[in-house]
Amino acid sequence: MSRAERVADLAEAAALVRDGMTVGLSGFSYQNPPMAIVRALIRRGLKDLTIVSGPTSGIETDLLIGAGCARRVVSAGVAFERVAGIAPAFRRAAERGEIAVWECDECVWHLALKAAAWGLPCVLWRGAVGSSLPDLNPDLREVTENGRRYVRVPPVQPDIVFLHAAEADVYGNVRVAREAYLGRTFSEKALALACRGPVVATVERIVPDDEAAGSPERTLLRGALVVETPWGAHPGGASGRYVPDLAHHREYASAGEARRRGDPVPYQRYLERHVYGAKEHDDYVRTIGVARLEGLRMGRT
Repeated sequence: MSRAERVADLAEAAALVRDGMTVGLSGFSYQNPPMAIVRALIRRGLKDLTIVSGPTSGIETDLLIGAGCARRVVSAGVAFERVAGIAPAFRRAAERGEIAVWECDECVWHLALKAAAWGLPCVLWRGAVGSSLPDLNPDLREVTENGRRYVRVPPVQPDIVFLHAAEADVYGNVRVAREAYLGRTFSEKALALACRGPVVATVERIVPDDEAAGSPERTLLRGALVVETPWGAHPGGASGRYVPDLAHHREYASAGEARRRGDPVPYQRYLERHVYGAKEHDDYVRTIGVARLEGLRMGRT
């Protein structure tokens, strides 16, 4: 029997999302954010999304907040590490009460996804006992079982998940790069297993079936919908392919900080140039410039 191919384009993938959905996004800080699909979602004008990202997320979540697409964020933090300790749109929206933040640490974030994957009403976790998380997040209740204290972590279940990875074959086998750095995987499996709906992977390239079959140990997920999107993580890095563009992060953070302090013009200019003005992902690549992008490959800056 022939296998069905699972290849789509960005517009088809973005069209799967509706207002109010819970959307899972891969990535860890600067690494592997599905930025091409994020920009496509913003151009659709989506609203009231719950974003489950991280566990510590970055510009993918911040951009959705800054563009007015998110009403709730489930993440241990939204930050740009040495560029900005707290991402500017996240900080602004949280301080103004424009988004709800599901307060958690990285362990609680993973456990909430595990509870969804296992079909459980909760999991019990001792690691958060004595912390302020139950005070900040009413969903996390401290309970006592057999004389021991636990924090009750409820499930968090995305309706759809978007990932970015190095490569995949046409049958939806998503793979890490042979040269992956900072760990071979981040949150991709946890998000995919918890998801109630489709898992979509933008990838740097689609590889032949025999190449994928020849190194099965590099297969991260199976059965995903695949969108070939070179440079699809930019300005984040794609582990094993290119490093994050920190100069771009600084440009974005500067615009976001200006907006937080009362000047919305630089942030709106950023959106017009890099999101709304780039109708297709190829337009975005041309806006950034191939020479600049090539300078990011595997450690070059």
